[in-house]
Amino acid sequence: MSNLFTNRLVSQKKYQNRWRNFSAQDNNYEIDSQKYMMNGLAVKPNSLFWYIKNLEDKIVISPGIWGTKQPWANRLITTTQSEHIFTSTFWKNYSTNRCLIPVLSYFEWQTQLNGEKHKFKIEFKDKDSYFGGIWGLYPDNTTWVTIVTQVANKRTAEIHNFGPNKHRQPIVIGKENQDRWLDPKTNSESEVNHLITQFQPEDIITEDLDYEQTLFG
Repeated sequence: MSNLFTNRLVSQKKYQNRWRNFSAQDNNYEIDSQKYMMNGLAVKPNSLFWYIKNLEDKIVISPGIWGTKQPWANRLITTTQSEHIFTSTFWKNYSTNRCLIPVLSYFEWQTQLNGEKHKFKIEFKDKDSYFGGIWGLYPDNTTWVTIVTQVANKRTAEIHNFGPNKHRQPIVIGKENQDRWLDPKTNSESEVNHLITQFQPEDIITEDLDYEQTLFG
């Protein structure tokens, strides 16, 4: 996926209606939720956003940094391929650190036949959508978060059509699977893979932000 998504922020009361044992880990969430409730919080790599995790059997919303810098990587890692959660020597150490990222939309680049790149907005029709993510801690206890990705559906594959990670899309965890996705006790490869489903073209609205209208359509 590209380097921008929109973090959905709602009132704590709405989350408390969803999870009885819900709380905000940081008092700044109330401030941010009021500030960004209408349009969401635009998030770029290495910037702060809000994500939901299971912490000692309590559901909390916490601040985290999008992306992780590891000694063995020459770049900031912002995504985790779902196929590697249990097969990678690095990612399997965080297989129980699964989280939900409230999201309104994300952005992707499409390479045109003439070589130009168009920026697409991919918006979820279900406003209560959540990316699946993985989180971890740096030695100073700051939190990093990556977004888990999978093979793209036909529509998003047409949009994300260039680069080493082309034809990928973020995973979205359905409501029926969210509690188990957050639960660290759910930790076999088969159980976790069963929670991952592929969102479809009918679940999203796509918009070419660089499309130029002409007299011929």
